[in-house]
Amino acid sequence: MQNTSSNQISVLLVDDDEEDYIIIERTFRQIPESAFVLEWCSSFDQAKQHIISHDYDIYLLDYQLGEHTGLELLQFAEPQKRAEPFILLTGAGDREIEKRSMKLAAADYLVKGTFTADLLSRTLYYSLGRKQIEEQRLNHLIELNRTKDEFISLASHQLRTPATGVKQYVGMVLEGFVGNISEAQRSVLTKAYESNERQLRIVSDLLKVAQVDAGKVKLQKTKSDIVPLVIDIIKEQQQTYLDRQQKVTFTHTDDYLIATIDKEKIRMVIENLLDNASKYSDIGKAIKIAISGDSDTVVIEVIDSGVGIGTDDQGKLFEKFSRIHNPLSTLVGGTGLGLYWVKKIIDLHKGSITVVSEEKMGTTFTIHLPRSD
Repeated sequence: MQNTSSNQISVLLVDDDEEDYIIIERTFRQIPESAFVLEWCSSFDQAKQHIISHDYDIYLLDYQLGEHTGLELLQFAEPQKRAEPFILLTGAGDREIEKRSMKLAAADYLVKGTFTADLLSRTLYYSLGRKQIEEQRLNHLIELNRTKDEFISLASHQLRTPATGVKQYVGMVLEGFVGNISEAQRSVLTKAYESNERQLRIVSDLLKVAQVDAGKVKLQKTKSDIVPLVIDIIKEQQQTYLDRQQKVTFTHTDDYLIATIDKEKIRMVIENLLDNASKYSDIGKAIKIAISGDSDTVVIEVIDSGVGIGTDDQGKLFEKFSRIHNPLSTLVGGTGLGLYWVKKIIDLHKGSITVVSEEKMGTTFTIHLPRSD
């Protein structure tokens, strides 16, 4: 902000016409007991620097700025993300421009040559007031979101401990540590054990998402070969594929495909994608995972021939609590958190994940990971 006293409000007029500046400056001087201090900038590039530096409390932008426009400055400034209001000055009858300025989050607009000192003063004060209300509302939402994340994290921790204890005790009974059990008892206990496992997975998903949303996930990066990592994951999940009569094929262009990653986090990402590929593919279907790379990037593709995802639903895949309805979704269950967490982890690695899919034909997830930081 400009060096004005605490009860003064700095205003920057961006207008390449000096005569317009003189007229507007005269209007400012007609505001009784004005708290506004007007300064003038005629350069589009200088205006951008002032906006970057947050130099003023309010910005008045003329629509016509030589080769540029005030709408371009609005696009650059992104007023919805800022505390200072931006007001566009238009010509009479420029309704389309006024609509476009509102879509770009301008606080208001004024028609040049028609506004009085009273209208100017009210517009400036109202725009400041609206921005303050918006900021208070945003801060309130941020605080609500923070409280919600803390609650989910705390609840997940508290749920995980007793659920893990139940798993251990039921497992001990099934293993015969407290004596022999009948087949009927074994059947009931096995169902209880499996239900407890599902509960633990849900709690784990909630906890992971709460941690990543709270910014508490810190990557522990090391140079890691992704090829043996994938081989190990496939071996661990082999029984699941056998139960579903599915064959997983792994191909890689090089024996060593090394990237600087958090190995455990990327392991969980690949596990999640392979598990989804299996769950959303019918019995007997094939699943492929392929890794390739160049000097800068390692590419991981997980390809299935399962139920696929409709075009309208693909944009929802990486949203929190988003579950896409398909012929297998009710059967396999889930929280709608897995792919959200996957994308967050890939983002933390400064990588990307994309999806290509067609209903009844299958889905391909593609991850691009930078080889180094």
